[in-house]
Amino acid sequence: MLEYVFFHQQPLDQFCEFLRDKGVPFQLLESSESLLLAIEEQSINDSMADIIDDHYDVMLDLDQSIYDQGLLEDEENYAAAGVVVNLMDGQSVYADVPGNLLNKVMDVLSPQELGDLVNAIADAVENPDKRALCKRHPVA
Repeated sequence: MLEYVFFHQQPLDQFCEFLRDKGVPFQLLESSESLLLAIEEQSINDSMADIIDDHYDVMLDLDQSIYDQGLLEDEENYAAAGVVVNLMDGQSVYADVPGNLLNKVMDVLSPQELGDLVNAIADAVENPDKRALCKRHPVA
């Protein structure tokens, strides 16, 4: 499952419209802290995944722009950044990450790649494997 996180309704709505126009099925997920949209990985090919990721990047910029406008209007706002961590029991939680660090990471990784990295770490924490890396089966 590919998950896309938004913090404002406008970019989410535009992303939904984009997916509908492309014929990509999706579902909105409940979250108390953000707006989540999920796409079944099997429902899209690699080319469409790249197109979706590119559009998501544009929507993230819009989301950030809306956030920045809010900072100008409300001095009590503060900057926060984080990544979604999917737990074995099905919960999704946020890990707080310094904004400047997350920006550096997102300069070189796609949202999907970052999600894969975070989920691999969460899996290693929840299912420790004490064998040496060379003794494990390679990850596909």
